[in-house]
Amino acid sequence: MRVPTSTAASALRHHRNNRVDALAAILQTCAAAASLSAVRQAHARVLRVGLHGNNSLAATLLVLYAALSPSPLPALQVFSSVPFPALSLFNRAIRAFSSGGSAAALLALRLYSQMPRRKISPDNFTIPFVLNSCASLLDLSAGGEAHSRAVRSGCMGFLPVPNALIDMYGKCGALESARRLFDEMAARDVVSYNALLGAHAKTGGDMASARRLFNDMPQRNVITWNAMLVGHVNGGDLRSARAVFDAMPARNVVSWTTMLVGYTKNRLLDEARVLFDVMPERNLISWTAMITGYAQNGRPHEALELFRAMDRAGVRADAVATTGAVSAVAQLGSADLAHWVAAYADRRGIERNQHLLTALVDMHAKCGSLEAARECFEQIPSPDSFAYSALINGLAAHGRGGEALKLFRRMQSGVSGRRHHLRRRAERLQPRGVGRRGAELLGRDGAAARRRAHGGALRLRGRHARARREAAGGARTHQSDAGGAVRRSAGRAAISLQDLRRGGIAEAVAGELFELEPENTGNYMLLWSIYAGRGRWADAERVREAMSEKGVKKLPGFCWSS
Repeated sequence: MRVPTSTAASALRHHRNNRVDALAAILQTCAAAASLSAVRQAHARVLRVGLHGNNSLAATLLVLYAALSPSPLPALQVFSSVPFPALSLFNRAIRAFSSGGSAAALLALRLYSQMPRRKISPDNFTIPFVLNSCASLLDLSAGGEAHSRAVRSGCMGFLPVPNALIDMYGKCGALESARRLFDEMAARDVVSYNALLGAHAKTGGDMASARRLFNDMPQRNVITWNAMLVGHVNGGDLRSARAVFDAMPARNVVSWTTMLVGYTKNRLLDEARVLFDVMPERNLISWTAMITGYAQNGRPHEALELFRAMDRAGVRADAVATTGAVSAVAQLGSADLAHWVAAYADRRGIERNQHLLTALVDMHAKCGSLEAARECFEQIPSPDSFAYSALINGLAAHGRGGEALKLFRRMQSGVSGRRHHLRRRAERLQPRGVGRRGAELLGRDGAAARRRAHGGALRLRGRHARARREAAGGARTHQSDAGGAVRRSAGRAAISLQDLRRGGIAEAVAGELFELEPENTGNYMLLWSIYAGRGRWADAERVREAMSEKGVKKLPGFCWSS
């Protein structure tokens, strides 16, 4: 007997709903276990039974991927597999992406821009998370457009929308817009006040207005107190920051970490360590602040000791914390430690972003591992002047001048406009010995951000004595913040002067270096090279003796017979 069509359709729907319910239960189990591999298996099952277009299942899968995957791409693939995404799926996706970092925030805005094309109107649940993405990206233009959309769609009466707008304007530095919106609000809650306080805290300016706002608040929570604390820290007023910290009725890890960062930013490392040691709870930011504080203030041993302690405590390092450890190793100049920290980063799967790769280039170059430095440099998609400087100076310091000069020219080849024109004119003069005009052009071409790299190239300049003398003279006229790198470069250029009557240039530059950087090992090596190059072995030996007396060790990879 044939089953009626309506009954068959009903049975099919019932069967389909049962499968959806079963898969939804599996996904809830995955959420409880917080297992990415389990989510992938459940996703494969959804695909096998052909339910990838179900908005409810897709929303759950997307949220799980966004929470558990280091990349936003799996979540985006889930969304893209739904042929007819509903408003609820757009909202879940935009919300998930809005808190996932810059790349995910860009995806959130991209999905938001697709809604009109699909004839789907954003609602009062969409706009706040779009604004969160704008705030994350500091995209004031997109935030202003979302504000206009909120006004047109009548969403401004939903309190989370103006609250998110105040937060977005504050984070984008538009404090007046944030204040104006706050003043226009008919109703406010503690989130409204906190958002405006956060706008003041971002810059640390006008904390008197922030204090008045704080005093006027009908109620406060830990976020309120933290906003005041952040504002004083950003304004450099540690006394007021500490007063707020001590007066807090309750503190969370953000409170402790903010105060800790205030101390490390102001080089009060001992005070920071006392606070760090009594913190009831530490997060990655707390550990990183202390590690980088030590590394940036010439205490590399303590930085590495704390980095190892963080690993033992089970806190997973990220690229920022690892960069602090790499910087500490660079200061110590230990090839063994360099190998250890690089292997650690690889073993832990730490993202090699541009900051970490640049630090690795600098570390390997200073530890004498030039091939490793070159390998890390080539992994940087668009090296900046800091990356070039680190490798150029490393190559030049270890006698690989030809490679350093090639790299310097490669760096310059990316320069555009007038700077490119000046560079080409200077290069045309270089075959004639980098005469005075060429040296002037190159000097004018060097912006402050490029001085370190120019320093590395200066030591290679000048096939003729006059060019080398000009390089040394130019080094003396550089601003002090261009630092020893430029003077060291000029000193190396002066080393090979054959005109012994002018040979004092090299020693004069080296003397300036000792005044500028009395503890820099490279300055001893430079002066030793000057004396040894002239056969003044007694003077060279005195340099070695001075190093021994002061406990200064030679640079890795440097040979006394070089």
